[in-house]
Amino acid sequence: MRIGVIGAMEEEVELLKEEMGDYSETLIAGCEFFEGKLRGVDAIIGKSGIGKVNAAISTTLMIQLFFPDYIINTGSAGGFHKELKVGDVVVSTEVRYNDVDATVFGYEFGQVPRMPAFYMPDTMLVETAKECVEEAGSHAVEGLIVSGDSFISSDDQTTLIRSRFADPYASEMEAGAISHVCHQFEIPFVIIRALSDIAGQDARVSYDQFLETASVNSANMVLLMLEDLRRKDSASL
Repeated sequence: MRIGVIGAMEEEVELLKEEMGDYSETLIAGCEFFEGKLRGVDAIIGKSGIGKVNAAISTTLMIQLFFPDYIINTGSAGGFHKELKVGDVVVSTEVRYNDVDATVFGYEFGQVPRMPAFYMPDTMLVETAKECVEEAGSHAVEGLIVSGDSFISSDDQTTLIRSRFADPYASEMEAGAISHVCHQFEIPFVIIRALSDIAGQDARVSYDQFLETASVNSANMVLLMLEDLRRKDSASL
């Protein structure tokens, strides 16, 4: 079993790199990859850079060069749901773009023409994430994650997204592209994001203050998942 983990920024992969310790490093097209062992599992950590295009390039390179069986996207996000606070974890039940509009042709808002309206994570990975949340005693929820090339910081942006999607839990800038690429390559995936801010509530200030907390919470969830997946893989042999 080989697992790929993708984060956009150094803060989002730093703990995982420290945990991996001994790794080989590959740099291509501005994307960094670190190959080694994480909690006894063959793993590749990808630092993609921020935004959908960077995330798509990194995910494609990871799949083509390193052949992961599963991909986990980790990092920070802005929270949308009223029950959430900074540091909480959101596990994706579906992922949609929040900045794609081909509705004039009969598509749903967020749907790229001739592609699904949303991308579904792997059920087993979602269940594993839920088990790890319970084990860690963290506060986490499952829900819709929306994704686009804008940092959501204003009330106007927040209101617009809420008007377009029934119940978004988090918004960020890479998960849509990662999910899209995984769909195209038929690679099971899950998105795990910890909240660095609550959209529209002094989001920039909160993000600057709590990015590290969110990154650590998300990375710790990934490490617990890797342990659980290793146990399940061993039990199936």
